[in-house]
Amino acid sequence: MTALVTHALALFLVAFPGQAPPPPGQAPPAEALTGDPAGFWLTEEETAVVRIERCDEGLCGWIHWIDEGGRTVDDLNLDRSLRTRPLCGLRILSGFEQNPGNPAEWRGGEVYAADDGRTYSARIRMEAPDRMDLRGYRGITLLGRSQAWVRVPGDEYPRCEPSAGG
Repeated sequence: MTALVTHALALFLVAFPGQAPPPPGQAPPAEALTGDPAGFWLTEEETAVVRIERCDEGLCGWIHWIDEGGRTVDDLNLDRSLRTRPLCGLRILSGFEQNPGNPAEWRGGEVYAADDGRTYSARIRMEAPDRMDLRGYRGITLLGRSQAWVRVPGDEYPRCEPSAGG
């Protein structure tokens, strides 16, 4: 079991490179409390833009733009039958609900990591109106990794067009 957890953590660290979360108990800046995660977000690696908006499940996000030359199909999905589906337009965030005790945090969601074909539990913390910390994890947040995403104007990143052929 320990080897399985270690392996999953190693894969996760590859899928979610980035900085460690702030120390426990450290509050986000006051201006982040007014931040709403709805909008367009450039991923930490700057290889994709994700469009986030409210959905039936709370807060969801879809791939809006992919860097030229980037992967276009979900070829690393653990389900072989999904390996030809386009990444463009794919919902990768779902189910986030705002924390009533901390309006800068959205929790209880999931993130799909196309880099390893797995879905992880996740939370979003608004660090500022134009910066969020997305943390994906297995089981507990300690077994996870964070990415800093930056808000961008959607019109500067043209919507990608799904293509089944990659």
